[in-house]
Amino acid sequence: MTEAEQQLQNAVTTTFLANLSFLSEYDNNLYQRVDELSRMINNGTYTEKYSLEFIMENGDFDLYDKVNDKYLYKRNPKKINDDLVKQIQFDKKNSIFNIEEHFTRNKSFQVNKENKFELDNEIECTIATNNDMHCYSKVLKDFLGNKKKRLKEIKKFIFLGTLLGRHIPRIAEKIDADIYLVVEKNLEIFRLSLFTVDYTILANKGVIFSIMDEEGQDKKIENFLDLGFLDNYLLKFSTTNINVDEYIDKILTYLISQKPTIYDYNRTLYLKINRTTKVLSHRYNTLKINEINDKCNFFKNRPILYIAAGPSLDENIKWIKKNENKFFIVTVGAAYKKLLLNDIKIDMITTLDEKNVLDKIQFDDESVNQIKPNTIILASCSTSPKILEKLSSKNLFLFETQIPFIKENITFSGYSIGEVTLDILLKMNAKNIYLIGLDLSLNQDTGSTHSIDSNSMSGVYDLNAEKSREFISLKEGVFSIEGNLMETVSTTPIFYISIKYLEYLTSGLDENIKIHNLSKHGAYLKNTIRTKIESLNIDTFSEIEFINEKLISFLSEHSSSSISEASQQDIKNDITFLTKLLNEDIKLIKIEDYKNYEEFSSKAFLLLSIVQEEKFSFIYLILNNYYKNIFPYLSYHFNDIKIKNESKKIKNIKEIFILQIEDIIKDYILCLDRLLK
Repeated sequence: MTEAEQQLQNAVTTTFLANLSFLSEYDNNLYQRVDELSRMINNGTYTEKYSLEFIMENGDFDLYDKVNDKYLYKRNPKKINDDLVKQIQFDKKNSIFNIEEHFTRNKSFQVNKENKFELDNEIECTIATNNDMHCYSKVLKDFLGNKKKRLKEIKKFIFLGTLLGRHIPRIAEKIDADIYLVVEKNLEIFRLSLFTVDYTILANKGVIFSIMDEEGQDKKIENFLDLGFLDNYLLKFSTTNINVDEYIDKILTYLISQKPTIYDYNRTLYLKINRTTKVLSHRYNTLKINEINDKCNFFKNRPILYIAAGPSLDENIKWIKKNENKFFIVTVGAAYKKLLLNDIKIDMITTLDEKNVLDKIQFDDESVNQIKPNTIILASCSTSPKILEKLSSKNLFLFETQIPFIKENITFSGYSIGEVTLDILLKMNAKNIYLIGLDLSLNQDTGSTHSIDSNSMSGVYDLNAEKSREFISLKEGVFSIEGNLMETVSTTPIFYISIKYLEYLTSGLDENIKIHNLSKHGAYLKNTIRTKIESLNIDTFSEIEFINEKLISFLSEHSSSSISEASQQDIKNDITFLTKLLNEDIKLIKIEDYKNYEEFSSKAFLLLSIVQEEKFSFIYLILNNYYKNIFPYLSYHFNDIKIKNESKKIKNIKEIFILQIEDIIKDYILCLDRLLK
């Protein structure tokens, strides 16, 4: 070995040991995995697939793939690293752009927000939100076109793949981001990069490593996205283009799951809260889930067959009919008519959707008249009044969602009735639940979202279409995930949101609770038991005792048809807090002049932090969603090194901000007042 070679070896060894020391403190789990791989290599129990080679004529390191007999840098690492550094500029290129589509529209839409308490459905609420956001883009004359601009700063940066990482310190020095994410699918490649790059440079600000994490272990990526989540409007990245698609999919799907347009602030205020406060003051029976959770024992020895409206329902309808008396059958609004058509008994129907149109699609007069008097119906408090009027009887019970108005009540969250119904059954202490049609994936032959004759807003996707990564959308894209009874299944962004919520919902369940997933077309739902329907020893199931009348009586006993004094006191306290917020905190923002965006945004977020202290109030959910809509757009607009007339622009957007925030709070107070009469 020449002296130069010895010096090179000493240098890479020193770098490697320094990185190990850094990781042992900074990310000990990753350190342990790297250390274990090193031990396996040294004792011969692992055969290296890659080797580190110094290309003398190029003056840099290359990575040799022993299996495929090729150099990953093509023996020209210096040029490739230079190109990677050169590609990263202070612009929108090489980034994931995550700003709501409202701001791309150079027009407002017709909706009568003067009559906002009569907003009828999700679409009208979305239009109202679009019009609110249009006020900002109109005054700023910025509709997110292709106009080029040089950014002042890049706050979050992602390294998609490391290879030997020689480009990483140079990009970090150039960008100086607030936090970095480093992802690499191959632990052996990452280990070799520890010889050639000093990762401590990233830790000066903050870095999260996601290295060869197992399927489903996406917490590190999620943690990165959650930190300064409003800065996710522009996620700049550098990519090696080797095994990175999976990581891009994970990032995009998580961003989709956090989009404020899933359930925006106008929908929360004018559909959910407006309707909820009306029905709670109209003497409907509202379930006290906290009491039910403590005392319900009806399902200790009774298996529940929970039937949703996914594609797997179609192929199991005969089996359901044959075995209907061996289960307590629970279904959803989109599926119950199919069961009625097949003369299948229904013990309980659940519904969540606020759409008035469901009065004609799901709960039309003819179908409602076929529901037997002893069938229990559970409906969210924001269900269309037209539907509630049809169903109003001794067997109709309402449930609260997200945050309770009834003191100490347990509420339900979730994007769809699919996960909410399962949560309800778990809160009713069900021990054995069998799922059919809770697919949360597409029909793998036709691309359909729901079963045939489903009474839902079903759709059909092209299973062969390639998903674009150039934009982030709730409504577009098909991607593959692990299947329940199939190796993989195709699903959609909307379904993925429900899958992740179910994963959260079923984590940490008592080992005595068994959830059997019988859905052939379904996605794998973590913490459920994959079960082929033909493998069930159904002959051992006994016909169950009919309990609906007893259960109706129990639910009636543990319901409330009025707002208690304790609940009213909490509501009064909420109103007092909000009145002070209007008269003092918001007034301070109104009278102050701001020189730049940083001054204005810091005061705006101080206001949100004050509201956050009232964490049991709906107002925080509403305002937080409002902020998630507007501030990514504003941050991007003012992140411009050549910004002009900044103080004038701030004055204009401050006026819009104050007007809209005041309207939201005043309308929320009007809703609360109903519960005090």
